Amino acid sequence: MNETSPAASRRRIAGFTRPAPQPYLEETCVIPIRFHEVDSMLVVWHGHYVTYIEEARRALGRRYGVDYTTFFAHNTPAPVAQLRLDYLAPARLADTLTVTARLFKSEAAKLEFEYEIRRQEDRTLLAFGASLQVFTNLQGELLLTLPPFMVERYRAWENQWIEP
Repeated sequence: MNETSPAASRRRIAGFTRPAPQPYLEETCVIPIRFHEVDSMLVVWHGHYVTYIEEARRALGRRYGVDYTTFFAHNTPAPVAQLRLDYLAPARLADTLTVTARLFKSEAAKLEFEYEIRRQEDRTLLAFGASLQVFTNLQGELLLTLPPFMVERYRAWENQWIEP
């Protein structure tokens, strides 16, 4: 995606400051809207969007071996330190969503994700956002270098990165 693309323009307007496009891994999941997620106008409550991006992030983690169970197996929690969502259009009860998570390549001890939530039927972009996870030890102290298991994952992903 070039920096003059509509997505790049949306990121600038929304305050995202990602510099040049970076290689990424991607996973998409399909989420049907359930009755308990909508209000009396049959519009999805905004707080559920966090659950939707979490589902996509977990799907990416399972696919690439970096889910929460992996972090805990290596005694390295990865809490969310930042989360941002921008809402563009409402999801409704009749909708099915496609939610895409992208994990960006980084040498720093962090996991940077971007998300897109689209209505499956017409591919309308309903929301987009970003999150940042950091690595800590079991005492909650911030790690300043990538944990060894993540260095191994990066080596395993060498030929899987999608170039922007």
